[in-house]
Amino acid sequence: MSLEWKTVELKTIANVIMGQSPKSEFYNENFEGMPFLQGNKTFGDKYLSFELYTTSIKKVAEKSSVLMSVRAPVGDLNIAKEDICIGRGVCGLQMKKGDNEFLYYLLKANILHLINKESGTVFGSINKNDIETFEVTIPGDSKDQMKILTILKNIDKKIEVNKELNKKVTSIYLQKIYLWEVEL
Repeated sequence: MSLEWKTVELKTIANVIMGQSPKSEFYNENFEGMPFLQGNKTFGDKYLSFELYTTSIKKVAEKSSVLMSVRAPVGDLNIAKEDICIGRGVCGLQMKKGDNEFLYYLLKANILHLINKESGTVFGSINKNDIETFEVTIPGDSKDQMKILTILKNIDKKIEVNKELNKKVTSIYLQKIYLWEVEL
């Protein structure tokens, strides 16, 4: 695969939506309103879970948006499985053309460089300008981007299979220890 690469500011390939928190009186744990994400607390390996919902929606990250923590800790990434309300601690990113999952992997590969833009003494943070002017190098052809994405998705699938296998082996081993079938 012979790729032609180009370096661009993130704002040329993606839209950035900074979060804005509603007042806490509109938060709930009763599934009322829209799922609400304030920070990275419920981030998973790739997809998040929800503890809070809100009936006062300020800023929305659309389904498949890349979500990034913008306050301490800066740079954690996830992908939204549905439309969600985002608070001050996160932003949503959407590719202008192309696949958001490619953007997720692109940011994952470059996140340490972005974190170096972090400012603040007590709480690290990055702002919209830091994100939009962040330079990334990408394949110029969207077909090449999709080839790379396919490879990375296949690797992630294998990682998930291995994680599940590790859980099963650990569970079996712990059962055997509990039943005194394994010498310690």
